[in-house]
Amino acid sequence: MTNSSKKQHILITGATSGIGNQLAKDYLIAGHTVYAVGRDDESLAELKSLGAETLDLDLMDRDKVLAAFDKISQIDLAICGAGMCEYLDMPNFDSSVFMKVMSVNMGTLSHAIEGVLPKLIASKGRLVGIGSASAYVPFARAEAYGSSKVAIHYLMKTLQISLAPYDVSVSLVVPGFVETPMTKQNDFSMPFLQTPEQASKAIRTGIESGHDVIEFPKKLTLPLKVLGTLPDVVWQHVSEKINKK
Repeated sequence: MTNSSKKQHILITGATSGIGNQLAKDYLIAGHTVYAVGRDDESLAELKSLGAETLDLDLMDRDKVLAAFDKISQIDLAICGAGMCEYLDMPNFDSSVFMKVMSVNMGTLSHAIEGVLPKLIASKGRLVGIGSASAYVPFARAEAYGSSKVAIHYLMKTLQISLAPYDVSVSLVVPGFVETPMTKQNDFSMPFLQTPEQASKAIRTGIESGHDVIEFPKKLTLPLKVLGTLPDVVWQHVSEKINKK
Protein backbone atom coordinates (compact mmCIF):
# COMPACT_ATOMS: atom_id res chain seq x y z
CA MET A 1 0.00 0.00 0.00
CA THR A 2 1.25 3.47 -0.91
CA ASN A 3 1.79 5.91 1.92
CA SER A 4 -0.07 8.99 0.64
CA SER A 5 1.62 11.23 3.25
CA LYS A 6 5.08 10.44 1.90
CA LYS A 7 6.36 12.68 -0.85
CA GLN A 8 6.97 10.63 -3.96
CA HIS A 9 8.80 11.10 -7.24
CA ILE A 10 6.21 10.37 -9.90
CA LEU A 11 6.72 10.07 -13.65
CA ILE A 12 3.67 10.37 -15.90
CA THR A 13 3.64 9.84 -19.66
CA GLY A 14 0.79 11.31 -21.66
CA ALA A 15 0.80 14.14 -19.11
CA THR A 16 -0.24 16.88 -21.52
CA SER A 17 -3.73 15.58 -22.23
CA GLY A 18 -6.72 13.81 -20.72
CA ILE A 19 -6.26 11.54 -17.74
CA GLY A 20 -2.49 11.98 -17.58
CA ASN A 21 -2.79 15.75 -17.42
CA GLN A 22 -5.31 15.58 -14.57
CA LEU A 23 -3.17 13.08 -12.67
CA ALA A 24 -0.12 15.34 -13.00
CA LYS A 25 -2.05 18.32 -11.62
CA ASP A 26 -3.56 16.35 -8.75
CA TYR A 27 -0.24 14.85 -7.70
CA LEU A 28 1.38 18.30 -7.84
CA ILE A 29 -1.37 19.72 -5.64
CA ALA A 30 -0.70 16.89 -3.17
CA GLY A 31 2.94 18.00 -2.93
CA HIS A 32 4.67 15.26 -4.91
CA THR A 33 7.53 15.68 -7.35
CA VAL A 34 6.11 15.11 -10.83
CA TYR A 35 8.01 14.42 -14.02
CA ALA A 36 5.49 15.23 -16.76
CA VAL A 37 6.20 13.71 -20.17
CA GLY A 38 4.33 14.96 -23.24
CA ARG A 39 4.50 16.82 -26.54
CA ASP A 40 2.07 19.72 -26.17
CA ASP A 41 4.07 22.88 -25.45
CA GLU A 42 1.17 24.80 -23.92
CA SER A 43 0.26 22.00 -21.53
CA LEU A 44 3.90 21.44 -20.59
CA ALA A 45 4.28 25.15 -19.84
CA GLU A 46 1.19 25.08 -17.62
CA LEU A 47 2.46 22.03 -15.72
CA LYS A 48 5.88 23.64 -15.32
CA SER A 49 4.22 26.73 -13.85
CA LEU A 50 2.56 24.43 -11.32
CA GLY A 51 5.92 23.00 -10.28
CA ALA A 52 6.36 19.96 -12.52
CA GLU A 53 9.61 18.86 -14.08
CA THR A 54 8.65 18.68 -17.76
CA LEU A 55 10.03 16.52 -20.54
CA ASP A 56 9.14 17.25 -24.17
CA LEU A 57 9.85 13.76 -25.41
CA ASP A 58 8.91 11.54 -28.33
CA LEU A 59 8.20 8.25 -26.58
CA MET A 60 8.55 6.39 -29.88
CA ASP A 61 12.26 7.24 -29.92
CA ARG A 62 13.71 4.53 -27.69
CA ASP A 63 17.20 5.99 -27.42
CA LYS A 64 15.94 9.43 -26.41
CA VAL A 65 13.55 7.93 -23.86
CA LEU A 66 16.27 5.86 -22.22
CA ALA A 67 18.67 8.80 -22.16
CA ALA A 68 16.09 11.18 -20.69
CA PHE A 69 14.85 8.79 -18.01
CA ASP A 70 18.40 7.85 -17.06
CA LYS A 71 18.97 11.46 -15.98
CA ILE A 72 16.15 11.25 -13.42
CA SER A 73 17.63 10.34 -10.06
CA GLN A 74 14.58 8.71 -8.46
CA ILE A 75 11.19 7.36 -9.54
CA ASP A 76 8.82 5.84 -6.98
CA LEU A 77 5.75 5.66 -9.21
CA ALA A 78 5.54 5.54 -12.99
CA ILE A 79 2.17 5.98 -14.71
CA CYS A 80 2.31 5.18 -18.41
CA GLY A 81 -0.67 6.90 -19.98
CA ALA A 82 0.47 7.90 -23.46
CA GLY A 83 -1.54 6.49 -26.34
CA MET A 84 -3.87 7.10 -29.26
CA CYS A 85 -7.06 5.81 -30.87
CA GLU A 86 -8.17 5.53 -34.47
CA TYR A 87 -11.07 3.47 -35.75
CA LEU A 88 -11.35 1.19 -38.78
CA ASP A 89 -14.38 1.36 -41.03
CA MET A 90 -15.12 -1.86 -42.85
CA PRO A 91 -14.97 -3.22 -45.44
CA ASN A 92 -11.70 -1.27 -45.71
CA PHE A 93 -9.09 -2.71 -43.35
CA ASP A 94 -6.38 -0.08 -43.34
CA SER A 95 -3.30 -1.93 -42.14
CA SER A 96 -1.34 1.32 -41.89
CA VAL A 97 -3.85 2.67 -39.35
CA PHE A 98 -3.92 -0.64 -37.51
CA MET A 99 -0.14 -0.80 -37.23
CA LYS A 100 0.14 2.87 -36.26
CA VAL A 101 -2.22 2.40 -33.31
CA MET A 102 -0.54 -0.83 -32.24
CA SER A 103 2.93 0.68 -32.61
CA VAL A 104 2.15 3.89 -30.73
CA ASN A 105 0.23 2.29 -27.87
CA MET A 106 2.67 -0.55 -27.35
CA GLY A 107 5.81 1.33 -28.36
CA THR A 108 5.35 4.28 -26.00
CA LEU A 109 4.54 1.89 -23.16
CA SER A 110 7.41 -0.52 -23.75
CA HIS A 111 10.00 2.24 -24.14
CA ALA A 112 8.76 3.92 -20.97
CA ILE A 113 8.90 0.65 -19.03
CA GLU A 114 12.46 -0.02 -20.13
CA GLY A 115 13.46 3.47 -19.07
CA VAL A 116 11.82 3.53 -15.65
CA LEU A 117 12.35 -0.04 -14.53
CA PRO A 118 15.88 0.38 -13.09
CA LYS A 119 14.59 3.31 -11.02
CA LEU A 120 11.54 1.38 -9.82
CA ILE A 121 13.68 -1.60 -8.82
CA ALA A 122 15.92 0.73 -6.83
CA SER A 123 12.97 2.39 -5.07
CA LYS A 124 10.80 -0.75 -4.83
CA GLY A 125 8.18 1.35 -6.53
CA ARG A 126 5.05 0.85 -8.62
CA LEU A 127 4.50 0.67 -12.36
CA VAL A 128 1.06 1.60 -13.72
CA GLY A 129 -0.22 0.96 -17.24
CA ILE A 130 -3.46 2.24 -18.75
CA GLY A 131 -5.62 -0.38 -20.41
CA SER A 132 -9.27 -0.10 -21.38
CA ALA A 133 -12.61 -1.76 -20.71
CA SER A 134 -12.73 -2.29 -24.49
CA ALA A 135 -10.29 -5.16 -23.93
CA TYR A 136 -13.05 -7.17 -22.23
CA VAL A 137 -15.39 -7.38 -25.22
CA PRO A 138 -14.64 -6.97 -28.95
CA PHE A 139 -16.26 -3.90 -30.48
CA ALA A 140 -16.74 -3.12 -34.15
CA ARG A 141 -14.42 -0.39 -35.51
CA ALA A 142 -12.10 -0.79 -32.48
CA GLU A 143 -10.02 -3.56 -34.06
CA ALA A 144 -6.79 -1.56 -33.71
CA TYR A 145 -7.42 0.22 -30.41
CA GLY A 146 -8.93 -2.82 -28.72
CA SER A 147 -6.14 -5.11 -29.88
CA SER A 148 -3.53 -2.75 -28.47
CA LYS A 149 -5.33 -2.61 -25.13
CA VAL A 150 -5.63 -6.40 -24.94
CA ALA A 151 -1.87 -6.53 -25.45
CA ILE A 152 -1.37 -3.97 -22.68
CA HIS A 153 -3.56 -6.00 -20.31
CA TYR A 154 -1.50 -9.12 -20.98
CA LEU A 155 1.78 -7.23 -20.58
CA MET A 156 0.89 -5.60 -17.27
CA LYS A 157 -0.52 -8.80 -15.77
CA THR A 158 2.61 -10.68 -16.83
CA LEU A 159 4.81 -7.99 -15.28
CA GLN A 160 2.88 -8.39 -12.01
CA ILE A 161 4.35 -11.89 -11.88
CA SER A 162 7.81 -11.31 -13.31
CA LEU A 163 8.60 -8.16 -11.32
CA ALA A 164 7.35 -9.45 -7.96
CA PRO A 165 10.78 -10.94 -7.05
CA TYR A 166 12.23 -7.43 -7.46
CA ASP A 167 9.63 -5.85 -5.16
CA VAL A 168 8.18 -3.75 -7.98
CA SER A 169 4.38 -3.53 -7.78
CA VAL A 170 2.37 -3.36 -11.01
CA SER A 171 -1.13 -1.96 -11.51
CA LEU A 172 -3.35 -2.23 -14.56
CA VAL A 173 -5.86 0.60 -14.93
CA VAL A 174 -9.07 -0.33 -16.76
CA PRO A 175 -11.14 2.79 -17.42
CA GLY A 176 -14.46 2.98 -19.15
CA PHE A 177 -15.28 6.07 -21.20
CA VAL A 178 -13.53 9.22 -20.00
CA GLU A 179 -14.16 12.71 -21.33
CA THR A 180 -10.86 13.46 -23.09
CA PRO A 181 -9.73 14.78 -26.49
CA MET A 182 -9.41 11.12 -27.56
CA THR A 183 -13.07 10.31 -26.91
CA LYS A 184 -14.35 13.50 -28.57
CA GLN A 185 -14.04 11.70 -31.91
CA ASN A 186 -16.52 9.02 -30.81
CA ASP A 187 -19.80 9.19 -32.72
CA PHE A 188 -21.56 6.60 -30.57
CA SER A 189 -23.14 6.51 -27.14
CA MET A 190 -20.65 6.43 -24.25
CA PRO A 191 -22.51 5.16 -21.16
CA PHE A 192 -21.34 6.27 -17.71
CA LEU A 193 -18.94 8.83 -19.17
CA GLN A 194 -16.41 9.93 -16.54
CA THR A 195 -14.71 13.29 -16.16
CA PRO A 196 -10.90 13.47 -16.01
CA GLU A 197 -11.27 14.46 -12.35
CA GLN A 198 -13.29 11.32 -11.60
CA ALA A 199 -10.78 9.17 -13.47
CA SER A 200 -7.84 10.71 -11.64
CA LYS A 201 -9.46 10.16 -8.26
CA ALA A 202 -10.24 6.51 -9.06
CA ILE A 203 -6.70 5.86 -10.24
CA ARG A 204 -5.01 7.63 -7.32
CA THR A 205 -7.23 5.86 -4.82
CA GLY A 206 -6.50 2.49 -6.44
CA ILE A 207 -2.77 3.13 -6.40
CA GLU A 208 -2.85 4.26 -2.78
CA SER A 209 -4.75 1.10 -1.87
CA GLY A 210 -2.21 -1.07 -3.69
CA HIS A 211 -4.70 -2.56 -6.13
CA ASP A 212 -3.31 -4.73 -8.93
CA VAL A 213 -6.29 -3.89 -11.15
CA ILE A 214 -8.05 -0.51 -10.97
CA GLU A 215 -11.39 -0.62 -12.80
CA PHE A 216 -13.90 2.21 -13.10
CA PRO A 217 -16.75 2.85 -13.26
CA LYS A 218 -17.81 -0.55 -11.95
CA LYS A 219 -21.31 -0.16 -13.40
CA LEU A 220 -19.72 -0.36 -16.86
CA THR A 221 -16.64 -2.55 -16.38
CA LEU A 222 -18.41 -5.34 -14.49
CA PRO A 223 -21.17 -5.87 -17.09
CA LEU A 224 -18.57 -5.88 -19.87
CA LYS A 225 -16.56 -8.54 -18.04
CA VAL A 226 -19.70 -10.63 -17.71
CA LEU A 227 -20.54 -10.13 -21.39
CA GLY A 228 -17.06 -11.37 -22.27
CA THR A 229 -17.86 -14.73 -20.66
CA LEU A 230 -21.14 -15.20 -22.55
CA PRO A 231 -21.60 -16.88 -25.96
CA ASP A 232 -20.22 -14.89 -28.86
CA VAL A 233 -23.64 -14.07 -30.28
CA VAL A 234 -24.53 -12.05 -27.17
CA TRP A 235 -21.61 -9.65 -27.12
CA GLN A 236 -21.64 -9.39 -30.92
CA HIS A 237 -25.23 -8.17 -30.71
CA VAL A 238 -24.37 -5.65 -27.98
CA SER A 239 -21.36 -4.38 -29.90
CA GLU A 240 -23.40 -3.90 -33.05
CA LYS A 241 -26.00 -1.89 -31.13
CA ILE A 242 -23.41 0.35 -29.48
CA ASN A 243 -21.53 1.06 -32.69
CA LYS A 244 -24.56 1.40 -34.97
CA LYS A 245 -24.39 4.76 -36.70
